[in-house]
Amino acid sequence: MAAKARIGLKKLEMGDVAADGGMGTSLAEFGATVSQTAVLQNESPNVTDFNIEEQSTPFYTASVDGKITLTWSSYNVEPSSLVLVKGGTVTTDPSGTTWAAPTETPNIEKSIRLTTKDGTIIEIPRGKLDTVFQWNFQKDKLAQVDFTCTVLMPTKANTPHITIKTPA
Repeated sequence: MAAKARIGLKKLEMGDVAADGGMGTSLAEFGATVSQTAVLQNESPNVTDFNIEEQSTPFYTASVDGKITLTWSSYNVEPSSLVLVKGGTVTTDPSGTTWAAPTETPNIEKSIRLTTKDGTIIEIPRGKLDTVFQWNFQKDKLAQVDFTCTVLMPTKANTPHITIKTPA
């Protein structure tokens, strides 16, 4: 079978992890992904060699797959969006909408679905989000939020931690 090129991000959706611990079903586009920032990466495996005195090569080697992370940045810094990915509170009054940071950093877990321009769908049922502001004040840069999503094992039994479905 000939390999096909998989390229580009069409949309990135996220939402709450399902109540049963599997893939969330109510996902929405977060929007405004900064160009050239979205990367899904699998770290190198953690390899443990078991050596013995009688030989110089390992007697046995065990490997554990490296963690998978999804990183991206977004220009969506609206208060209603920040509360979803950083916690805190949002209030609205006649003068505008205000996001107030939480007093303690929350542990935020989301389901994420990525769709590529060719229709490939990557689903992460449970990922821990860590977010960082990069609020630029230069004339040639925009404020953004930088994301790192660490892929976690779903709490729903027999559910893979990541799936990749390619179009026919």
